[in-house]
Amino acid sequence: MAAPDAIFVSGIEFEASHGFTAYERRNTRRFRCAVELTHDLNASAASDKLQDTIDYRRVCAVVLEIGTKRTFKLIEALAGAIIDAIQELHPDTGVTITLEKLHPPCPGAPAASGVRLTRAPRT
Repeated sequence: MAAPDAIFVSGIEFEASHGFTAYERRNTRRFRCAVELTHDLNASAASDKLQDTIDYRRVCAVVLEIGTKRTFKLIEALAGAIIDAIQELHPDTGVTITLEKLHPPCPGAPAASGVRLTRAPRT
């Protein structure tokens, strides 16, 4: 069986005030997001028309809107809100989000910490 068709966008970056501690929420930190959308791309492959596919520019705009206009204590909640917003626009699409907090305030000075959430299509 062939792997499902997918559209992906990686390296979406933004500054935001997400974090468990009040200190993290008072200051901004850099985040990086990758989104993979499983969706049948046969129509757009044949038509070469944007209306037959998912516009990844809109996906990027959703990530930035949720990521910069709202505040979350957990990046799991932020990633879940992004998936919910994308699936509101495209309920027949599976979504995987990889969300990284760059240089989190942790012992050992890690380069990033993060989560990966995957949701099946809603329909």
